[in-house]
Amino acid sequence: MALLGKLVTMLRLLAFMVLIYVLLAWMVERNSQNPHSKVRAFFRILCSPITGLVARFLPKDVGPDRLLKVSAGVVAVAWVMLIALDEILLRTQ
Repeated sequence: MALLGKLVTMLRLLAFMVLIYVLLAWMVERNSQNPHSKVRAFFRILCSPITGLVARFLPKDVGPDRLLKVSAGVVAVAWVMLIALDEILLRTQ
């Protein structure tokens, strides 16, 4: 049980970090004036594992702004679920 609790806590931290990165990418996407910005490219590459998974379930013509919003929502839901699971595991110990 202790190993499972540590694993859930690690996943919870990872989900939080991914959420922060996706939100930062969304902010850069919205506020960057240059469409060929290196900062924009950096965040697109950084978030591509998550946005690629989410893009499979969205229509093909979805823009990067909408894709990042939906990705942030998916990661936020996963993070909240991991918090709840972590609390349940802590109470059962």
